[in-house]
Amino acid sequence: MGSRKIIAIDAPDKYLAVTWQVNNFCNFKCSYCNPGNWGGENVNDGNLDIYLDNLATIIQRYKDMGYKEFKFFFSGGEPTAWRNFIPICEWLKNELPHCTLAVNTNLSRPLAWWTKHHHLFDDVVASFHAEFSDKAKYEVNSIYLCDKVNYLATKMLLHEERFWEVVEYGNHLKTVMPNYVLEWTPLFDEMSTNAGPWHYKDPDKAEFINTHNLEMQFTLPKPFNESKCLSYNKYDDGTLVPTNSNDVIINGENFFSGWRCNVGDALFINPVGVVSLASCGQGGIVGHILTDIARVGPKQITCRKEYCHCGTDIIIPKVL
Repeated sequence: MGSRKIIAIDAPDKYLAVTWQVNNFCNFKCSYCNPGNWGGENVNDGNLDIYLDNLATIIQRYKDMGYKEFKFFFSGGEPTAWRNFIPICEWLKNELPHCTLAVNTNLSRPLAWWTKHHHLFDDVVASFHAEFSDKAKYEVNSIYLCDKVNYLATKMLLHEERFWEVVEYGNHLKTVMPNYVLEWTPLFDEMSTNAGPWHYKDPDKAEFINTHNLEMQFTLPKPFNESKCLSYNKYDDGTLVPTNSNDVIINGENFFSGWRCNVGDALFINPVGVVSLASCGQGGIVGHILTDIARVGPKQITCRKEYCHCGTDIIIPKVL
């Protein structure tokens, strides 16, 4: 990176990014994950028609203010376990044919599920968790999806006690997947809004993280649906680089306290339906997806949070 410094994260086209933590249920219970992400039930199971009506209102509100592009990123818990997940994805693809739909999943669904539903998704972030992931199932699903979706990230969570096992498995995947985007991903200390970086005690592990981030290979054609929901790092030397949240974190550039952030360009919906601007809490609560969306809309704030940990929050347009 040299001595250049990020002075802004910019977006050429105004877009709304919605991160929806649809549930707090997960069939995994990883030791490094906050129990709030997996210890509950599918508590977000409200009336589907109300969800769709309120989503339509929010989308139209942003369109009226010049937003042309939309991205919906579903997480959990395990989002594929939520009963409203597929109906809402189908509705979004019908209403916004060019929107980007993404899901963060542990890839534990059987291959038949992905065969039936993969067409709905542009991006799949497939997190590998050494404590619970079935390596054979994860591999079969990854090989199937690698040329079926626009972007498949095989995200290797670097569990400290099983660190080299994860590295070995990630390297194995590179030998069997014709296409791959493999992210070596360091942990956060609690995987919550207040998360900080995990401190790896072994210097060899810390060195691996410092020298490994993103590896990719493409040998088979795959669908390409150009998304305009893109942000770029703007550096003080004038260069522009597409924003990759993992890169920003690895390079220690995710410190935006004092920056002006377009926090209303990102909505976060939590497992009980509360809507806030971004997932970091800096934008405050603005409503509830089932009962009150009157205050949901674009807004800019001065960030007071030292450490930006969420990939979706990192790409929000902001300026020093």
